[in-house]
Amino acid sequence: MRWWIYLLIGILFGAFDFYYHRLVFDLLGGGLLWFVLSLGIWLAPILPVALLEARTSRSALRSALAGLLTWCASIVSYYLTNAVQLLLIGYPGRPELHITRRGDPYFWENWKIVLQGEIIIEGGIFEWIWVAAAGGFAFGWAIGAVYLYGRKQGRHPHR
Repeated sequence: MRWWIYLLIGILFGAFDFYYHRLVFDLLGGGLLWFVLSLGIWLAPILPVALLEARTSRSALRSALAGLLTWCASIVSYYLTNAVQLLLIGYPGRPELHITRRGDPYFWENWKIVLQGEIIIEGGIFEWIWVAAAGGFAFGWAIGAVYLYGRKQGRHPHR
């Protein structure tokens, strides 16, 4: 059951991050602080997931797999949120992708290009899923290993 929760956390975080990313950029306009906040927020879903899994399973490897699942789900959700926004909500610079334009002769061709070039392949899910898998595994393992080491040394209050 907890693995379904990890998956759900990843899905919800990916949708949240899609809008969070834009909000932080609109407020800060890029720069170092924007960069730190944009990447640092990715610790929010993995910390509780990796800690819960390490505490429950007592395994850094399982903690790593939980991190991998969570971050990969986040990447897929992030880009699917982008597609849903373009299709159903609309985006000022991309009106040709809104569902109300489905009768236009180039509607499906436009979507094919966007799916290949922004959502799925180039700069989308396939490009970032590897980063999420490697990063989620590494951070999940590190968080789990530190927790388990601290527990073994008697430095952690939850025995």
